[in-house]
Amino acid sequence: MGREANLSKSGSAARLFRSLHLRELVAKNLYPSVGPGIYLGSRPRAAFFVLVIGLPALAFAALTLRITLAGSWGKTGDRQRIQRALALDSPNPELHCALGLLYLWGQSGTARQAVQELRKAVELSPHSGTYWSGLFKACYAAGDLTCADQAVLRAMELTPSKPQYTWEAALHQVNAGRRSEAVFACARFLRLQPARADEVFQLLQRGFKDLEFIWSELVSPSGNINTMLAYLNFLGQKGNFELAERCWQQMISSGPPVSFAAVQPYLERLLAAGHYAEAARVWHYLLHNGGIALPPDTDKDNLIFNGSFEQLPLNGGFDWRHAPQTYLEVDFANPSAHSGRRALQLHFTVRDNSEYEPVYQLVPVMPGQRYLLTAFVRSEEIASDSGPRLRVVDPKCPACLTVESEGTTGTSPWRQVVRPFQAGPETEAVRISIWRPRGRSYPMDITGRFWIDDVSLHPVRCAVANTQGRYHATEQLDGQSLVAECDRCPALITTQGP
Repeated sequence: MGREANLSKSGSAARLFRSLHLRELVAKNLYPSVGPGIYLGSRPRAAFFVLVIGLPALAFAALTLRITLAGSWGKTGDRQRIQRALALDSPNPELHCALGLLYLWGQSGTARQAVQELRKAVELSPHSGTYWSGLFKACYAAGDLTCADQAVLRAMELTPSKPQYTWEAALHQVNAGRRSEAVFACARFLRLQPARADEVFQLLQRGFKDLEFIWSELVSPSGNINTMLAYLNFLGQKGNFELAERCWQQMISSGPPVSFAAVQPYLERLLAAGHYAEAARVWHYLLHNGGIALPPDTDKDNLIFNGSFEQLPLNGGFDWRHAPQTYLEVDFANPSAHSGRRALQLHFTVRDNSEYEPVYQLVPVMPGQRYLLTAFVRSEEIASDSGPRLRVVDPKCPACLTVESEGTTGTSPWRQVVRPFQAGPETEAVRISIWRPRGRSYPMDITGRFWIDDVSLHPVRCAVANTQGRYHATEQLDGQSLVAECDRCPALITTQGP
């Protein structure tokens, strides 16, 4: 018994020694271990462990390499490489889509083959708008309109925030001649891309050739003022001002007031086309509905808008317009006013003999009516034989009406200039400007400063004819009676003398 106990003790000690020795070897990296308490006691056992653990890792690495290689080939745009990529990664919808599009664009394939590949793409990834859009194009090219209808609608439904697929749907419905479907797609596109309204109008106009239909079915139901104004401008581009006027009346009768900035493109289109009467109606609407602020102390009988320059001009509509010119500074807020707080100052900074017309205003007038144009001007060291002056021109027919006041030169205090004129039988508007023609005699170059304020335009009444059969046109201004002669009197009141 004692011997057996000794043997047992010695065996336990031996096992303990071997365990401690192994730990020491593992700690010194001299014996293989795969984890705490797990030791590979022989080379075959270690090889088997490496085989069991390593094979799945190798298989995963090979799969990763195949997918990476397939993805790389799929992006080359080469048909053969994409086909090889599909052999490595056939469940990849992106590869089927890429191959289908190559077939569609004619790389050794047909529209039918394109449809097959893109159908596989949407089957593998049915929620991708990109793949449905590709299938739509392939089906359309193959002449399968039923498939094209379904695909284009599916692409639009899956990606409602992407205008590209909505635009494709609009194009398809217009080409198919479907009015209501086309309007639906166009309305959605306009909500996504309001800045591209002209493209929508062009598409529908070419497809259906019915401008009133576009207004009644798309533009007016939208209730969007900006879309309505864009369509008015579009009609102006097409020269259909009659329809534009009707649309304008409908818009202002039911919609909220609009700003000058929003209406200006349409207003400028009217003026450029010479539709002064309609432009005047738009202008008066803006004045009476807060779209344009009236200058302080406005003389309601004065046909010149902002004639005292008490507010900065709009540079459009029937307000003052201006453009930069060489060697000339224009100041609309100069404090050296004849009345009020401001006057317009022109500063000719460098000697030059150019023609200048830096500021002008379009003014609606009555054909055949007699008018009196007045202003207050002053100057400082205007060194030229040709100084600034007022000029009146019929923009449609300058040969029918072009008159000017006398020029201002040298240095002079505030004084009033008066220029009567008569509108032509077909004159609807005049262009009133501050104009400086080129000098014709020494000194021709101009420098110095010129001020103008309190510009006014009033229709005049004809009084008793004199003994030579001429009439006196009289207008009361600032408590004074201004008189000008005219050959005939088409004005509001005519009294034949003895």
